[in-house]
Amino acid sequence: MHDTSDAAVPADPALRSPHIEEAAARVGAAHGTEPSQGSPERMELYQRVFDYTPDGLLVVDAAGCIVRANTQAERLFGYGAEELAGVTVETLIPQRYRAGHVAHRRDYLAEPRMRPMGKDLELFGLRRDGSEFPVDIMLGPVEGGEHPKILCVVRDITERKQTERELTTLREKEVLLKEIHHRVKNNLAVISSLFYLQSTYTEDENTIRILRECRDRVRSMALVHERLYRSENFAAVDFGEYARDLSEQLVRNLGDPARPVALRTRLASVPMSIGLAVPCGLILNELITNALKHAFPSGAGDGTIEVSIQRESDGVCHLTVADTGVGVPENVGGEDAHSLGLRLIRTLTRQIDGEFELAPAHPGTAARLKVKVDA
Repeated sequence: MHDTSDAAVPADPALRSPHIEEAAARVGAAHGTEPSQGSPERMELYQRVFDYTPDGLLVVDAAGCIVRANTQAERLFGYGAEELAGVTVETLIPQRYRAGHVAHRRDYLAEPRMRPMGKDLELFGLRRDGSEFPVDIMLGPVEGGEHPKILCVVRDITERKQTERELTTLREKEVLLKEIHHRVKNNLAVISSLFYLQSTYTEDENTIRILRECRDRVRSMALVHERLYRSENFAAVDFGEYARDLSEQLVRNLGDPARPVALRTRLASVPMSIGLAVPCGLILNELITNALKHAFPSGAGDGTIEVSIQRESDGVCHLTVADTGVGVPENVGGEDAHSLGLRLIRTLTRQIDGEFELAPAHPGTAARLKVKVDA
């Protein structure tokens, strides 16, 4: 099947396909040489291109018999050297397609031209062991010789099909995950609304305050899921953008118009997984809420809250909430703090293996969270 003798090579019309000629021209140009048409050197170049092209090549006569096959075709279909010579090409096609293929072959010979076989159809090859594999096939007429022949270029597309299936599965999972985040966000919104409705049934200021704080905590969690729902990346949320949205929301909802507080932000883009973003979001919610509640009492004048996020090269993230308010006593930020907000911050910090400190900032207070980012 791979006769490379000097007598056989130049005379073989199977090597005069436009597909082979084009490939041979590219090889010749790459090496800076282009042998003249019909010369032994050019035919030898055709021979090498035919034998060593990465696609399977089959030359088929008008009766459907394989005249010649290259090494890659033998490898694709599981046949040894010389075994494909004289075999009908339908042998390499699954049984369910054979009857129709004979008619298609006749139609092609009536109007031969270079074109893909079975455009927009799924094609399969049949190996010697009976296994099937997906293929793309390009057909082209073979020039020269007394009888018409067809060059079939066969490419195994198993890996491509596998990639397509994986991408389809991935898209389905993304749609499902997006729906989950959407439903979680909606459920948290319902819980937040329940807190609000409950607060309308009492006039006790302390109870209203507790319900409002619980509602804000739920909102901070819902905002994470909302960002993931709107994001193209469901594995992580940009905590810098999330922190900006949450900070603006809290200042807008909790700020006192009689004592306006300015919000300043310096927020780096820090991707965080949902497992880290939710507790960090709750901590940020508590820090800003505490600053709005306690840093600027009546008569203290206008104030500023600054929220900053920085990420170091080793992946450590620094979240800081600083205010220009009246400050806090030195013992307030200790482990024995009785404030629910500070106890929640300490608990969440331990859960994410972070470090937290609350210290005077002169003026005001600075709360700092240090945590290793996981995304």
